[in-house]
Amino acid sequence: MGVSRQGRCGRLSLKQPPFWQRLTWMAAIWLASVTALGFVAAMLRWWLTGQVG
Repeated sequence: MGVSRQGRCGRLSLKQPPFWQRLTWMAAIWLASVTALGFVAAMLRWWLTGQVG
């Protein structure tokens, strides 16, 4: 079509981050999800029993 791409800024990098960084992200996501699930479970238990603890 004759459209020049010279003015484009920013490209998608195909490099992957190091293994330790990917592992850290996965651990952080897992920990956040487990924490959120525990919080929801505690709130449901509190709501259903009417007690804290």
